[in-house]
Formats: sequence, C-alpha cells, structure tokens
Amino acid sequence: MVPDVVGEEPTLLSGFTVVQVGDCVADSNKNRVIAELWDDVSPAFPYLNAAVANLMYNPGAGTLTVKRGGRILTFYPHVAVMAKIDGEEDAVAQLRWFQRLCNDTWRRRDEISPCYERRQMLGPLDAYMLLPKLLSCGACGEPTCWAFAYRLLFGEVRLQDCPRLAEPQYAEGGRRLAELLQGA
Repeated sequence: MVPDVVGEEPTLLSGFTVVQVGDCVADSNKNRVIAELWDDVSPAFPYLNAAVANLMYNPGAGTLTVKRGGRILTFYPHVAVMAKIDGEEDAVAQLRWFQRLCNDTWRRRDEISPCYERRQMLGPLDAYMLLPKLLSCGACGEPTCWAFAYRLLFGEVRLQDCPRLAEPQYAEGGRRLAELLQGA
C-alpha cells in the first residue's frame, strides 16, 4: 500500500497494491507484475495522451501503455499489468512514478486539451525502416540495425550511437527518427 502525497490536491490515484509477481514471458530474467489501483484512473487517460510522449492510448479498450526504461507498463481503469520488471521493489517504483505522473497531469487538466484519439507508439519495425539497414555493420556496437532499433525504443541506446546516421545517404532517416523520438 502506498498512500498519495499528503497536501497535494486534487488526486486521482490515491494508492495501489501489488497482487501478483510472476515470471515474465518476454524475458525470463524479469518479472510480470499485476497491481490493483485503488481508484479509477481512466479519466486521466485522455490528458496523459495529450501531454506525454511515447505512450499508446486505446480508448476502445480503456488502456494506456507506456514503455519506460525497458519495461512495458499497461494501465486499465483499476489495474496495472507490467512486464520486464526487476522484482516487487522495481514494480513499486514504477507504480509510484505513474501515480505521480497521473496525479500531476490530473491537477493540470485545466491547462491540457484532452486527446481522445487512439495513439500508438513507434515500433521496432518503424525505427528499423529509418535506419541504414546494413547487415552486420556493428558501428553502433549492436550486431544488426534490428537490434539497435529495438534497444533504441527501450532507451538502452541513443540515436547518436549510430555513427552511420551522420552519413549523407542515411541522414534523412536519422532526422525522421529524431523527430519521431522527440520527447519520448
């Protein structure tokens, strides 16, 4: 149980309870965690959709998914399902982060025009298509551009780590990727 920060009103998410920690299907060295949210956070989703980059909002399903530091965090009105988590302590840290983000955005909702449109995150294939797509170049330290694209989207490498994007024939892809990743 994690109470909300005292003295900051109005709040939308007052707390949460971790209810399950299991093995992650996506990464055998990580955990999949389920938490109950004490309050319905769905009213904040359109505001978060408008104010936060690199998330996927699905109004039809009532979900909000965020990639954060290699983790995949999906929020439903009263539940959080998180993948690629490093145990319960990490889960609580991610939930506290979301609680602060959710409550801060909710407090500022009068300053934000909500966006009710479905939004999707940049995927690995999208990023890969803008990279040089050279076989086994290795200039970035990754074995392939596909591996680089995947790690780029999880914040494990930076766009600048691919020196080939500075070359004239690949610069436009690098520029487009920079635009798409802006604020992510």
